[in-house]
Amino acid sequence: MTNPYESRSVCICVSGDIGHSPRMQYHSLSLANIGFHVDIVADQESRPHEQLLSNPRIRIYPLSSYQSIKCFPKFVNYFFKILFNTIFLLWNLMLIPRPDYILVQNPPSVPTLIIVWFVCRIRSSKFIIDWHNYGYTILALSLGEKHLLVRLYSRLEFNFGKRSDYNFCVTRSMKDDLRKRIGKKAIVLYDRPYSFFQPLTSNEDKHLFLEKLQSEYSQLEYHGQNETLFTRYSFKNDEYQLKPNRPVILMSSTSWTKDEDFQILLDALYEFDQNYAEKLICTDNDLKIICFITGKGPMKQHYIRMVEHSYSFRYTRFVFPWLSAEDYPKLLACADLGVCLHKSSSGLDLPMKVLDMFGARLPVCAYRYQSISELVIEEQYGLLFNDSATLVQCMMRLLQDFPICLELKRMQKNIDSSFNGIDWHSNWKTNALPVFK
Repeated sequence: MTNPYESRSVCICVSGDIGHSPRMQYHSLSLANIGFHVDIVADQESRPHEQLLSNPRIRIYPLSSYQSIKCFPKFVNYFFKILFNTIFLLWNLMLIPRPDYILVQNPPSVPTLIIVWFVCRIRSSKFIIDWHNYGYTILALSLGEKHLLVRLYSRLEFNFGKRSDYNFCVTRSMKDDLRKRIGKKAIVLYDRPYSFFQPLTSNEDKHLFLEKLQSEYSQLEYHGQNETLFTRYSFKNDEYQLKPNRPVILMSSTSWTKDEDFQILLDALYEFDQNYAEKLICTDNDLKIICFITGKGPMKQHYIRMVEHSYSFRYTRFVFPWLSAEDYPKLLACADLGVCLHKSSSGLDLPMKVLDMFGARLPVCAYRYQSISELVIEEQYGLLFNDSATLVQCMMRLLQDFPICLELKRMQKNIDSSFNGIDWHSNWKTNALPVFK
């Protein structure tokens, strides 16, 4: 039987790094698995997932990225960046084979939405926006809500949003807000963990992965034979085991931008380290917590310097890895507790990283804001906090009597029962595929 999608194509447009855009990677994989030809026009600063690179139905057309000129004022660099991005994005979108649909990530909005709308009109393609957040709210973080550029950006963002043929968004709150702003009904396509975010049920798999990390990061160095800080091989029982005196693996992921205040986590960890770690974490060694913070971004070095010079941790150690798309899910599956500091510039989006954690069955402490309860059901999948003091309270509750932690284990079971079998592709076929028929 002929696949009706084999003769059709979709362009995925991202004015940013496709390797840092998991949702757009997942769109691409789902479209290709259905039968579409997929052309991705995006920056390729970091390596996307291997499944995307090896799929014969997916081609990537990398964009060149503008490098700021240090002697120019900020607004001059911003102008040249928009001009540069406009030329190269337009050039690539006009050169690829004519797509039936162009699916564009928002934000960034300017000049991306304007160019994609123009190309769709010229090439008779359907114009689809996937609203992850609002671009003007991110710009307002640095310029302020009343700045002229922010108001102009907002006007352009929603003016061209009105010209779309279809819209996806990430929350019910955003769907309601978009109806008021652009007068169109958006389809709520909740993020779901892709199939490679799964729990690691084998202690041997955990040991082999942690052994690999140990060889790459000096903070994890351990000199025991067939052992890591967390796991060991028991010759007596002929099996790999989690060590009863292992430290907690606390996990967070970030793009190191202004919408995540990592000082909240650092202050909370320092308070917990100084006053509670020795009492609550029932292990007989001086290393109680290893905090992994993954990702790249503009403020990373700032926070690394803070850890090194502004705090004197007694029982806590930090690792700042940059992991491959294949290794990141494994680290989540080895972790004991996740922390999400995403504040949301609009209050309407949801952090994909929490879905990844849930896919690995990892309970989460998340910063409280307007829409987060659509994802993190408090007391069921994790806890919410408002500041460093309430994050300390969350950690005290969840890490008490580690590694027994009955509360954590209860939440893991809740996540497993709720997310088992509900992956991205199944959800995508139900909610997104009808748009492409």
